[in-house]
Formats: sequence, C-alpha cells, structure tokens
Amino acid sequence: MSRKHLLVACLVFVLLTLTVAAMGYRAKTDVEAVVTEQFNQQQLLLAQNIAADIGDHFSFLRTCLEGLSLLWREETAAEAKPWLAVPAFFDLFAHYNVVALGVERPGSGRMRFYDASGAMAEDTGLCPMACGEALAGDAAGRVRLGRVFSPSAGVFAGRRLLALGLPLADEQGRAGGLALVVDAVAVAGRYAHGVRSGETGYAWVVDDTGIFLDHHERDFIGHESMAVRRQRDPDIDWVRLDWLIKNRVMAGERGTDWYVSGWHRGRLGPVRKLVAFCPVPLSGGTDPGNRWAVALAAPQDEVRGLIGRLVVRQWLLVGLFEVVVFAAFLTVIHFALRFNKALVREVDKTARELLGAQEKLIRSERFAAIGEAAARLSHEIKNPLMLMGGFAAQVRRHLPEGEADAEKLGIIESEAKRLETLLNEVRDFTRPAPPHVAPGDLNETVRASLAVVAEALQGRGITVETRLDAALPAVPHDADRIKQVLLNLLKNAAEAMETGGRLLLATQLAAGKARIVVADSGGGIPESMRERVFDPFCTTKETGTGLGLAVCQRIVEDHHGEIRFVTSAAGTTFTVDIPLRPARPA
Repeated sequence: MSRKHLLVACLVFVLLTLTVAAMGYRAKTDVEAVVTEQFNQQQLLLAQNIAADIGDHFSFLRTCLEGLSLLWREETAAEAKPWLAVPAFFDLFAHYNVVALGVERPGSGRMRFYDASGAMAEDTGLCPMACGEALAGDAAGRVRLGRVFSPSAGVFAGRRLLALGLPLADEQGRAGGLALVVDAVAVAGRYAHGVRSGETGYAWVVDDTGIFLDHHERDFIGHESMAVRRQRDPDIDWVRLDWLIKNRVMAGERGTDWYVSGWHRGRLGPVRKLVAFCPVPLSGGTDPGNRWAVALAAPQDEVRGLIGRLVVRQWLLVGLFEVVVFAAFLTVIHFALRFNKALVREVDKTARELLGAQEKLIRSERFAAIGEAAARLSHEIKNPLMLMGGFAAQVRRHLPEGEADAEKLGIIESEAKRLETLLNEVRDFTRPAPPHVAPGDLNETVRASLAVVAEALQGRGITVETRLDAALPAVPHDADRIKQVLLNLLKNAAEAMETGGRLLLATQLAAGKARIVVADSGGGIPESMRERVFDPFCTTKETGTGLGLAVCQRIVEDHHGEIRFVTSAAGTTFTVDIPLRPARPA
C-alpha cells in the first residue's frame, strides 16, 4: 500500500471513527432522554397516587362527620345529650389521625374538645382556629376543611393540625356544631413517608404556606421549605428551586422539572435532582387556595446509572468495530443495529414490568381499603339482620299456614338468610382465615367436592367426566379451602350449562406442580367481562355477589398457587396450580 493510499485509509478511518463516535454519543443521549422521561412520568404517577390517598383520607373524614351529624340532630331533637356519646366514636377517628373531637352544645356558643377518654382539659390551645371552622354561622350543614395551623399553647402546642368543622342548624336556628382536629403531619407521613422513587429518591409534602408536613429529613418537618434548606446549606444557589416552588408547586401545577440541592441521603455537595409534583386539593372548591403539594425527587445521575453499564458495553462494541472496520464494516453495522434494538426492547420490557408492579400495588391498596370498609359494614349489619330473620321465623310459626302475613314473613326470613350469606362471603373475602396446609390426597379432595354437587349436576342433565391422576403425590393443601374453590368452580360451570352439557374434572402433574382442571361446554365468558373476572363484585348473575372467583383467587394465592382460565364460545376451562412443596415463610 502506497503512502497516499495509507493516508486516504487513515483519513477514512478517522472520519469513520468520528462518525461512529458521534452516532454513539447521539444514541447515548437519546436513550438517556427516553429513560429520564419515563422515570419522571413514574415519579409523577407516584406523586398523584400519594395525593389521591391523602384526598381520600379527608373525604372519608368528611363522610364520618356528616354521618355523626345525623345522629346529633336526631338525638338533639329527642332532647337527649348526644355529646355524652362522643368518646365512643373516637377509636374510629383516631385510626384516621384525629387527635380531638370538638363539640359545641346548642346555645353554648363555645366548643369543648374530647378524646377517647372523654372531655379534655380546657387548655387545648385549639381555639380560635379549630373552633372557627365549626362555629362559622354562614356554613351550617356544610363541612368546612380549614388550613393547617400550629397552636402556640396547650397540649397540642407546636403540632401542625387542621380542623374539619360542621356547624349544625335546625328549624329554630343553631343546634350546635362538630369539629374533627386532625394531625396534618401524621396524615402526610402516613402516605408519603417511606415511598421510594428509584433507589434513593423520596417524597415530600408541603402545606398551603410551603411548610414541610413530611420529608425524608425528619428535622425539616414543620419548617418552611426554602428557609430550612438555606439554613442547612447557605452556599447553594437556591434561585431555581425557589422559583419552582413559588410559581409551579405552590400554584397548584402538576408536572416535572429539576433543581440543584446541596445533599442527598448523607451525600454532600451539589446534586442535580429530577422532581415530579402535583397538588392535593382539600377544600372541595370552597377555598381554592387551601391545597397541599406532593413531590418526589431523585438524583439525575441515579437515572443515568441505570443505563451506564449498557453505554459502556456499547462503546466497547464501537472499539471492536474500529479494529475490524475495514474487514467487516457491514457485519459490525448489522450487529450494532441489533444491539440497539435489543436495548430498546429491554428498556420497554423493564418499563412494562415496573408499571405492572405499580398497578398491582395500587390495586392491592384499594382492595385493602374496600375490604376494611366492607368488614366494618358486615360487622354492623349482620347482628340486626340475624335478629330480624329470627323474629320473623318465630312470628311465622305462630300463624296459620297459608295466611298472607305468614307468607310475607317467610319472604323476610329467606331474604335475611340470603343477605347473611352475602355478608359471610364479604367476610371470607376481606378477612380470610389462613389456610391450614398439610400434605394430603388431592384426588380425595376433588372427589369429595364432586360428591357434594353430583346430584345437582345430574338434575341439570350434565355429564361429568373425571380424569384423576393416580400417580399424584401428596400435595400440601388445606382440604376445606380447596374444596371451597372447587365447589365455586363447579357451581359456575353448572350455571353456564343451563340446558345440560359436558363437565371435565381432572388432576395431573405439570411443571412440578399439582394441577386441577375444571372444563365446561357452556357458552364461555362474555368478552367484556374477561379482564374483570377476578375483581370483587364482578358478576353477570342477577342473584350473584360477584365475590366467588375473587375468594377463589385469594385462597389459591394463599397456597402460593395460581388460578387462570381460557374461554371461548365452546366453553370455559379453569386451571388451578398448587406447588408440591409448601412455601417457606418469609
């Protein structure tokens, strides 16, 4: 090769190297931008979830206060003294961070505060801020949520509190008032403290004046957000964060941004952070300025670290490409493109997994809230319902058969039993007993379950085929709970075959697990219902509760198993997999 050709080859090599370097840098920048945007959106979603939880918390307290006012009006009209019963309600309120319950007796013009032990001392320090929310004369019958305040004296001195007030009125005028005094710091910490964004990111909450109600740094709580930061590190330029808080966060905006801090979880020095924020409106429109704000912040270099190893690997490939560029130019380009596609697929897969896990967590939290409310309702309704059914049965037995009143009482009795069954199903779903797992004959459990419904299936003209694997080893399971699952699946299959059909009940070994198969030849599950089959209260039956499959799923998951289904116009097949070895306790 001549010197001229060598020079041209070197120039081509340098140009190609620069081109490849520029392409690599551009790819790195694009990937960083995509990952950063996805991370910011995940932070924003977490902030919105925290804000929604705080809003739901105060909505629940509003509902409780309105419900308590109904008792108040009825008892006052009957010339009773409802304020004497106030401590009985305090256990429920205390669970939701209520520290005091205020009562203005009719005509007294002043408010007395109570806790679980009864009337509190006069020096609570809660008036006039808490009293004003309940004693305002122009808002009778409407719950008002005040702004955060801090008593300067009394038993609550220095604490960040807010009050929900409900002035009461009747036809003769004022009938007193009620107020709930809530620990604002406890509410904020309940939903925000401990939430992580990425590896080390954290959440913080401020009230309408910019004072921290929750922060990873405990000594920041109760202080103005910018003042305490400047006090911690006066050398940092806080201009951008100050502008961000005043013009976006405190203005009620929802969005993402960045700022520079002087530390992060013990790490000192300037740290550029990504932040996502959203408002927490509290007043329901009566006081637009009464809102908190939730934000999540995480170091930007933490996000870059997520793809750092991939970027290093990419540059190694670039170096290899330069070594063999003249011999395998097209081949290296081909592999580089394949690598980039694999990288995008991996990032998309990771993002989908994160979003799926997040949606599952949100669904679990909401199901837990629904379960708690349902359990309370079930407890309060069941006893009077059983009394009504029992009294109806006693009266009916003393009436001649065929009499119209006896028939009506029979209807009351049957409906009471139906509602009792519904409450039991709600109890099983919300407070399931832990399974008593022990190795046993799964085939025998299946046979026992089939025996319970065999006559009913025969009456419907359903032909049952059983294929039980005789070689199935002892399977750790709670026979009663698995029988409950099978009875539910068999009942659903029978109801899907109103004019008869074929039912397959089988057991087998599959992938190291014991499998139960229940297949029917009914019309299949409607397409609109398939994604919600295991959701509580999802049903197409006029008399169904919609809890059957939700309970089945919970029981199977308690066995560390899995339940799934496939359906079509030809029928539906449910599959239950149970591990052959009991899971070790965490």
